[in-house]
Amino acid sequence: MKSIYLTLGLASITITAAAYASPQTVSKTADTVQVVTALSGAGSSHAETNLGNLVADAVRQTGNASVALIPSDEIDGGASIPAGKTDPTKIISALHYAGDPSDTVVVLSLTGAQLLKVAERSVSRAPEPFDGFLQVSGLQIRYDQNQPAGKRVSLVGAGGSEVDSGKSYRVAMTRSLAGGSLGYYQIWSGKDISDDTGIPLSKSLGTYLAAHSTLNSVVEGRISSR
Repeated sequence: MKSIYLTLGLASITITAAAYASPQTVSKTADTVQVVTALSGAGSSHAETNLGNLVADAVRQTGNASVALIPSDEIDGGASIPAGKTDPTKIISALHYAGDPSDTVVVLSLTGAQLLKVAERSVSRAPEPFDGFLQVSGLQIRYDQNQPAGKRVSLVGAGGSEVDSGKSYRVAMTRSLAGGSLGYYQIWSGKDISDDTGIPLSKSLGTYLAAHSTLNSVVEGRISSR
């Protein structure tokens, strides 16, 4: 049986003070971001990517949540940002729906039992591409694709404690995903939404980037199979 471990760490970053310049994107005159490790969206539909980790970390921070979930549908799989000084708008443009102000960050209250179902659906087609494959923050996912549906994953909390199937967790995601797109309507409904930040995904990422002068988002084993 493979396991999913809940963790609380965000990608490695250096924090500095910076101003956010626009409601949906970072101004061209904003400070550049120093990208330590090249960012790539390649493979986001079936595996962890450092670009996916970055976006998920931003959403988790925006929602002040324990967990964040971002479907690969939100990320341009062809996006590639080289290491070095980068205009933040180039990173924001890696979002498929960067220009959609209705794609806001919302927060759901999900039980441990629901999180298990979320993980099962996310990896259900791996290693085949799936728009519903989730990039995550606050989760480490291990799964065994050879196991039958419903038994591919298990949940373990931070520090090795078990996730309580009846306990509620604050989970941030985009409004479209919260609306049940990509088959997730089978797991949650509108009644599970506890908060709408009103902040579009592009602004969430832009604010996160504007607050960091050095960024080192890496593939760190949040999602793996064995």
